Formats: sequence, structure tokens, C-alpha cells
Amino acid sequence: MRQKSFKKKLFFTFVFSIIVAPLAIIHGVFFDLDISQIQRLGAEGFLFTFAIVFVGLLLLEKLFNIEEDEEIINIKKRLNKLEKRRGK
Repeated sequence: MRQKSFKKKLFFTFVFSIIVAPLAIIHGVFFDLDISQIQRLGAEGFLFTFAIVFVGLLLLEKLFNIEEDEEIINIKKRLNKLEKRRGK
């Protein structure tokens, strides 16, 4: 079940990155007012921006879930102790 949840998160992160990559390029072009940057909307620029956005989102997700993961581990340990006491 946990792997299914991970695959679902990874899929949505992937889709979000595909949508955000061209928007990030367009945002940069308009706010820098540098029309020469429009070349980044090509295949190479899109793939490079997509890779950066995707990896960045994965790192952010991992950083924000560190405390949550530790909490889940602590809860499982406490549950195991309770189950052992109940079983005796």
C-alpha cells in the first residue's frame, strides 16, 4: 500500500513538473524582458527546466516529510510495544 501511495505521489509530482516547467520559462521571459530567452521554450530548454523543477520538488517533498516519517516510526514502535503487552 505504501508503494502505491509513493507511485501516486511521484506521478502527480511528474505531471505538476510538466505543467510548471513551461510556465517557469515564460515567467522568466516576461519578467526579465529578455526575448532572447524565448529559445528556452524549445525541447532542450523545456527538458532542462523540467528536470530542475522535478528534482527540486522531490527534494522539497522529502525535506518536509522527514519529521512526519520519524513520527510514524515512533508510533509504530509504541504500537508494537502495546501489542506485545496485550499478547502476554
